[in-house]
Amino acid sequence: LNSSEIPNDFSLFKIQLKFIEEGLIKDDFELQFYRSNAGNVFGSFLQLDDEHRIGGASGICFYIDRKAEVAEVDEFLMEVFSDENLKRLSQECLGFGLQSAHFDHIFEFIEARVGPSYRQEPSFFEHYMFISPSNPPETIQIPEGFKLGPLSLDYVNKMTKLWALELEFHSDPSTPEEYFEKFPFRSTIVKNITERPSFGIFTEEDPDKPIAWSTVYSSGDTGMLHVDEAYRGRKLARILVRAAVKNFQESHGSDYHTHACCQLKNVASAKLLISEGWIKQPYNNKRMYFHESLLARFNK
Repeated sequence: LNSSEIPNDFSLFKIQLKFIEEGLIKDDFELQFYRSNAGNVFGSFLQLDDEHRIGGASGICFYIDRKAEVAEVDEFLMEVFSDENLKRLSQECLGFGLQSAHFDHIFEFIEARVGPSYRQEPSFFEHYMFISPSNPPETIQIPEGFKLGPLSLDYVNKMTKLWALELEFHSDPSTPEEYFEKFPFRSTIVKNITERPSFGIFTEEDPDKPIAWSTVYSSGDTGMLHVDEAYRGRKLARILVRAAVKNFQESHGSDYHTHACCQLKNVASAKLLISEGWIKQPYNNKRMYFHESLLARFNK
């Protein structure tokens, strides 16, 4: 299969294939397709980390034929979570993308298969899922004194620190940014900046230091939307959201959608996405599991 053959209601796997076709995923990965005895098609995307382990923040995505019965789904999952693959799972986290009527059953199967070493920790990953609109966004005038441009790696430690605080992996805002150079998810941010389009907003007074930003994950999700508190209320987040959608549509076409995970407590971002025409999904299409060894490092 190629991405154009994937139905639009499987937008997560569709954009994952599109990213592969366009060379926007630089990490090693394994992409496999299966056909059941009943003729239904399944697909799995498994991203490999620097140690060649399966997983990561957005590392696993499934395509499951809508006509598939539960027994076929289980056979497919046994292929993906074989004894050999279980030994290769990331010791940090497993991030899943899935759009299927069998969503709950599939994760019950996965939880039983991978065992209690991986915990979902919904306290800081409960979220809504949104899909971007097909219509092109209107251009917003950037306020005087600001400019929109690409991000560089100069401020990756600042971005990592804020992400760690948001995910509650760290609780002390006064910790120096240098502390986060060895934070486990820092490499994800580096890859978001260097491998795919990312946007920052800068002031004329300090044109190299971003005061707002958004990035795109290897899964095709738009994320890490942030505006420094002193600059909120100026429509900067809206500018970043529209820039991400515009770039996505121009790069990949209107049949391909970016997605966004929005924490339940982040009411402002949810309202922003809805006002921009993003469609809230009836259930979460993402799930994240963290390995006990990682959680122990952060007293979770």
